[in-house]
Amino acid sequence: MAEETKIQNLHRVIVTKGEFKDKKARVINIYDNTISVEFDDYTGRNDELQRTVIKHDDYEKIED
Repeated sequence: MAEETKIQNLHRVIVTKGEFKDKKARVINIYDNTISVEFDDYTGRNDELQRTVIKHDDYEKIED
């Protein structure tokens, strides 16, 4: 599980469940039950990188 990996700011993760499954992202902030991330290549309507909040059970840490 993701909590066991000692996730930190700027670590990279891949989403494993939900709407953003298989998207890669960088951790922006860490909370008790979630993390906030900024996706590598997924942009919103203003062509800015999309950000969202992901539960700890819904991602895995990946190597840079």
